[in-house]
Amino acid sequence: MIGRRDAAVNEMNDREAELDRILRQFAGFIRLHLHKFAPQRFGLDSEDLYQEVRIKIWKVLRSEKEIKCLTSYIRKIVDSTVIDQLRKLRREENVYNYELERKTAELKSIYANSFSRGKEFKDLVARAAESLIDTRKKVVKLFLLNMSIEEIADVFQWSRDKTRNLLYRGLSDLRKILNDWTKADAD
Repeated sequence: MIGRRDAAVNEMNDREAELDRILRQFAGFIRLHLHKFAPQRFGLDSEDLYQEVRIKIWKVLRSEKEIKCLTSYIRKIVDSTVIDQLRKLRREENVYNYELERKTAELKSIYANSFSRGKEFKDLVARAAESLIDTRKKVVKLFLLNMSIEEIADVFQWSRDKTRNLLYRGLSDLRKILNDWTKADAD
């Protein structure tokens, strides 16, 4: 029993040594290949992508799959990693946009019943938006002018994630302010 455990430990150490050797040998190649995709323009971090590539290589080594041309195989791993992360971002963005549209429609229906349509409602939202903290106010105002998250991020030269977080928090604050005002008017 102990002999099997020692063999398993030795095999694991051999795989780790092989992984280290591959990463030392191909680190520059992997980083260069990742860099060609310019991941920062999509809000992806090169170091996170590098770690994903490292995990995929480790999984291949664990599966004991025979690789004929390591360079080509690593290029495929890098390509698939970037594509997977872009797909993940797109899925997250779709979920986020769906939720945002749903919440916006919800807000419209709640406040459209409480206030007369048109200018009065727009003025109320504009006043509420003015009371937000500065960064959130900027993002919410541009969003209310139908700018996308990417467009807003470009305007301020912020990451997409930062812009999305500011917008989400700003809309949440806006809803709270409008709710508070609605309750105050009802009393």
